[in-house]
Amino acid sequence: MPPPDPATVISVSDLTGQIKDSLESEFGNVWVAGEISNFTRAASGHIYLTLKDANAQIKCAFFRGMNLRLRFEPKNGLEVLTRGRVSLYPAKGDCQFYIEEMQPKGLGAAELALRQLKEKLLAKGYFDPNRKRPLPRFPRRVALVASPTGAAIRDMLELLAQRWPATEVIVRPSRVQGDGAALDLASSVAMLNRLHREGLLPLDAIVLGRGGGSAEDLAAFNEEMVADAVFQSIVPVISAVGHEVDVSIADLVADRRAETPSAAVVMLVPDRRELAMTLHDTAQRMADALRGRFDWMRKTLDGVASRPAFRKPLERVRLAEQRLDELGTRLRLATRGRLELANQKLAAAAERLESLSPLGVLQRGYSLTIADGRAVRDAATLAAGDTVETRLAHGSFTSRILETKTL
Repeated sequence: MPPPDPATVISVSDLTGQIKDSLESEFGNVWVAGEISNFTRAASGHIYLTLKDANAQIKCAFFRGMNLRLRFEPKNGLEVLTRGRVSLYPAKGDCQFYIEEMQPKGLGAAELALRQLKEKLLAKGYFDPNRKRPLPRFPRRVALVASPTGAAIRDMLELLAQRWPATEVIVRPSRVQGDGAALDLASSVAMLNRLHREGLLPLDAIVLGRGGGSAEDLAAFNEEMVADAVFQSIVPVISAVGHEVDVSIADLVADRRAETPSAAVVMLVPDRRELAMTLHDTAQRMADALRGRFDWMRKTLDGVASRPAFRKPLERVRLAEQRLDELGTRLRLATRGRLELANQKLAAAAERLESLSPLGVLQRGYSLTIADGRAVRDAATLAAGDTVETRLAHGSFTSRILETKTL
């Protein structure tokens, strides 16, 4: 084959440029449905992914200036509808789809974004009931974050004045819907907490309030920045957004959720009329109880006073004295009798002792012979020349043995 005419030869850049122009003119604004895979978010904020179906796939780029409008978080496996243009990435010669708009397939973007945010906050513990704090029984100062022109703020102020006028109310005006409402709400909560923390405006509670509306009207209360502000609040927060059927993310994060702004006031402060009635009933019950106690004590005292010991207090003393005299007489008689009996026994013992005494025998003419300090009973115990002592009834004498005889 002969070499081509140089005039007909084009460069790679020219070729890719022509392909790029052709693709963009043919597929400059198309909708493509597919499943996300190979999802990455670069540090620049650009998103790169692959859209695929059962038979094919195409690389995609979703630049930061376009993806800032996303209301949900793309992720692998999510079915989406995308609008954009097909072009060529000349540096690599890759055919790419440049996304300008993305929607979740079969599910609204707002609903998907809300669902994803709930899952994220749930995993971070924002909805944990154990972190929710109780409300004060009698709040001294509360802050209302609401639209200054809405019906919700008027209802709350009127009801607070009726129920518990002693509570000081601080109103922090804030947008509650539309662009910038979420930032305004979050900033209001953060500012009130800063003033509370610095001691400039001590608060017992913060109420986020607005009346009912469509899902779009309540969207600000479903923003992550509002959830962060409520979660980080050191002051207990009541979320009173919409009607009873409306449940926002702010409701789930707050310490208490009220179905309506008016319900938040009922939850926050007592009703002075109900409390006055309760105090009156309590005082009446206390008075009845004290009266009953007094009657019982009076009857008890009357019963005690009617006893003989109190009617004739000296009678028992006199009876005791008489009893004491009788016991003293009996004691003296018993002591005298025992003493006489002891004397008699002592005299009898002395007589018996006297009859057994050897001195009594000596009085009858007998004598007692002692040798070596012992009485001599047998002459055989003596020998000629021994000295003995003889005791008589009156006196004694000493003898020397000349001779002993035994019988």
